[in-house]
Amino acid sequence: MLCSFAEQFPTFTEDFLERGRTLRRRFREETVTDLMMGCLITAGLGRIIVEFPDEPATGADMEWNFVDQGRGTFFRIVLQAKQAYGDGGSWTRHNYRELLHRSGTGGKLQAETLCDTARVPGSATYPLYVLYHPAQTCRLARQDGETMLAGVNLADGFIIEQLVKSAATQKLRTNNKSLRVIAPHLFSLSDLFCPSVLLPAPPFAPGISGELWRGAMERIRDGRLGVPIPPTPQDVRKRLAGALTALPKNAVGMPDHPRQPVPDVAVEIPADVQNVIHRARDGKKSEPRVSLDRWRVTYLSGSPRDDEGYLRRDPDSQY
Repeated sequence: MLCSFAEQFPTFTEDFLERGRTLRRRFREETVTDLMMGCLITAGLGRIIVEFPDEPATGADMEWNFVDQGRGTFFRIVLQAKQAYGDGGSWTRHNYRELLHRSGTGGKLQAETLCDTARVPGSATYPLYVLYHPAQTCRLARQDGETMLAGVNLADGFIIEQLVKSAATQKLRTNNKSLRVIAPHLFSLSDLFCPSVLLPAPPFAPGISGELWRGAMERIRDGRLGVPIPPTPQDVRKRLAGALTALPKNAVGMPDHPRQPVPDVAVEIPADVQNVIHRARDGKKSEPRVSLDRWRVTYLSGSPRDDEGYLRRDPDSQY
């Protein structure tokens, strides 16, 4: 499920934002993020818990918590969303016009706030930007041989922070938020979420009889086999580190700073995340939810199961 989401949602986003270009008021990144959260709720099958924010986001729009309760491990990604804008025929001049945003008048840079969250020692947290692109921008880029650009991409939050903080002149402020500079640092949702599930062997694989295959498909349908499992914290960390390592180290506009290492997974699940899981499993009978200023998504790759093999779902629950 998550792999399908990672492959299909970027295409949807391209078309959705392109339709907004014809309206008197364009869709903003908040709308796309809301749609993304709706898709994750649908894809979750009880293993993705989505909580909505009570207040406007400050340093992050989303928090993704990856939990393996069997091993007691945890890894977090905090994400800030930005949308690309531009009407010209040169896609490299399209830009993320709000990339240099500050919190409040003269306040702290949003990118710095995001990265400070990840710099907390022992937090097992890494910052990413999730970047949205309309179809016109993607089309122009592909015509120019840039195949990585999609409706949704990810970028290293520490790199964005360096670009933002080094934009000391008007020329750099324009340059450092452009696609020309940022496109080489992009990677895909699929890099994190694919593959998200192990499937049975195909029906004509050696040693697999038709009867065995039919039995496997029955178990898939009734939930005893093939239930989509989100990636473990260890898998997410490994995939993220691999995606970042594959990016160019001397791209245009790249500040002269070493890449930040991806932290190890935590060997203890934070109490607030445990409470989220207990609330979802027990029908919100645990400690009340704290006020949130961002979407919070908890991915369960190895959570305890009840008698039916699933997290209990309260029909009136927002989860």
